[in-house]
Amino acid sequence: MEQDEVRERLLVLSEKAAADGQPLRWFEELYSGANRNWLEIPWAYLQPNPVMLEWLEGRDLSGSALVVGCGLGDDAEYLTEAGFDVVAFDISESCIDWCKERFPDSSVEWHVEDLLNLPSEWFDTFDLVIEIHILQAIPEGSIRDGAAAILPKLISENGYLLCIGRLDDGGEASIPPPPWPLEKSWLDNVF
Repeated sequence: MEQDEVRERLLVLSEKAAADGQPLRWFEELYSGANRNWLEIPWAYLQPNPVMLEWLEGRDLSGSALVVGCGLGDDAEYLTEAGFDVVAFDISESCIDWCKERFPDSSVEWHVEDLLNLPSEWFDTFDLVIEIHILQAIPEGSIRDGAAAILPKLISENGYLLCIGRLDDGGEASIPPPPWPLEKSWLDNVF
């Protein structure tokens, strides 16, 4: 399936889920419908995110890390290999099952969780929290706002929150949504 077709399918899934009042349901539908074909997941590259790698370069960080919406697990697995104790979660059970299959000997602690309803023991816990394109994969509105408000609460007192995403520059998006580019004014208000 071509990337344009994959993105069109993704948009249809997200619109139908939103119309049914379950705007995050499409994540599970996307992963379960991919039948373990990573080409069906538009953000899967089977390697750690290059912006994350660039940000980590030269920083002497260690401790606990949380990967929010971990996708197929490459970022989480990289952080484990870099020496972090990693917890990674996704809202999609099929996604987490896929991660466990891809990395059967991993020390990553994989979880199926909803960002809006995380375990209370995760708050004020992590030395590093990584969020890549998750906020912008959530439709605009109260759910996205609520998710953004939770992220800073997950980091320990001297921890770091790394959010990576596309910024809406007011022009035409080069990649069709979802994910929806984030507006600078929204970012300024939530962080």
